[in-house]
Amino acid sequence: MLDKRELERYLADKRNDLSRLEIRKRNIVLTPSREFIQVIYGPRRAGKSYMLLDMVKEMDPDRVLYLNFDDIQLDGWSAMDVFDSVSIFHEIYGREPDTIVLDEIQRIEGWARAVISLYEKKRYRIFLTGSSSGLLAREIDTSLRGRSLKQVLFPLSFREYLSFRDIEISDHPGTNEIVMIRRALMEYLEKGSFPGIIGEDVLGQRFYDDYVDLVVYRDLVERFGISNLPMLRFLIRNVISSYSKPLSINRLANTWRSLRYEGSKKTLYLYLSYLEDVGFALLLKKYSRSERTSGLSTPKVYLPDSGLASNILGPQIGREMENAVIVEMLRRTSMDPSIKVFYWKENGNEMDLVITKNEEVVDLIQVTNSLTHENIEREIDPFDRFPDGDETTGRTLITWTGEERLSEGVRVVSLWEFLLEI
Repeated sequence: MLDKRELERYLADKRNDLSRLEIRKRNIVLTPSREFIQVIYGPRRAGKSYMLLDMVKEMDPDRVLYLNFDDIQLDGWSAMDVFDSVSIFHEIYGREPDTIVLDEIQRIEGWARAVISLYEKKRYRIFLTGSSSGLLAREIDTSLRGRSLKQVLFPLSFREYLSFRDIEISDHPGTNEIVMIRRALMEYLEKGSFPGIIGEDVLGQRFYDDYVDLVVYRDLVERFGISNLPMLRFLIRNVISSYSKPLSINRLANTWRSLRYEGSKKTLYLYLSYLEDVGFALLLKKYSRSERTSGLSTPKVYLPDSGLASNILGPQIGREMENAVIVEMLRRTSMDPSIKVFYWKENGNEMDLVITKNEEVVDLIQVTNSLTHENIEREIDPFDRFPDGDETTGRTLITWTGEERLSEGVRVVSLWEFLLEI
């Protein structure tokens, strides 16, 4: 049975901790609502808990029930304890909470029943967050049965990165300021954008080594009971080495069989779906008018943060740029289910990004470090050869400097301007 004194002490401890905590703001606005349960999910260490704590700091502490189930003080809690905590909060503060924040809720067995029971009272604004090992995007839909609004949280955007570095950008930057922005952008791409490593250069390599281990052991092995660890590690290595490129499971299965190891192509597909669920692999399907054809296509694979690949493979600016653009587009479109992101490849032509809205093509985007005599046809011709779209379809070429000049019809923009939406 839940102990009132223990909960009162826990809440007092949390207030004290929160009052001393310095939190950097993210450029995401959470809108409290009693009509939907709001769920924050995404890759590990992207800053989900801190974003909620930032929201809590702005609220009246007597009206917020904040529970973090990673805390040892809450060990042994049941789903019933979660439900009962609201009435005990009422006893302690003389009123019910307006807002309920349940952090790492996946640690509570049967958590969905408790959350739904509270939601159905329609008296509370409920926020959930959890590590991707237990609060996966697909499980949210199943457990909360249409009652939730989901917000995916990626590592820092470039604008957030600059804010974390205390770098201010003027509305009309001059030459010296642009040089400084590009220098910061190179560090953003190569050193990474997870909030915990900004300004901690010596921790980068160790962070990313540990990050892979976290995904392997805590998110996948523990959650899904994976037994074929050699195959999983083989797949993770290939996801990283193939980022910004197509990832063929058929090819990987052939390579795996040639090594005379145990494991089937079906298992590789299954493990890749797990990596996608936990936010480690971001998969883009090929654009096609046929949904079935698109669904069966070989995906291109991206990473939530290009620093992960850079720290393991070394800097590769073209691939890092493309990865950053893909993540930024997924970030911008994540709250609108009518918008989808694809790549396109046909008869030797390739388009890095095809954006559709309500199944109509609205934007075509190419990404390259710079235009040269060797690559100009490869980068520009696909705009004319893409089979769909019309005169209203946006056509954008993103380069490092944005200083290239093309004929009318294709807008050229620098990577930093695109990421900052200038």
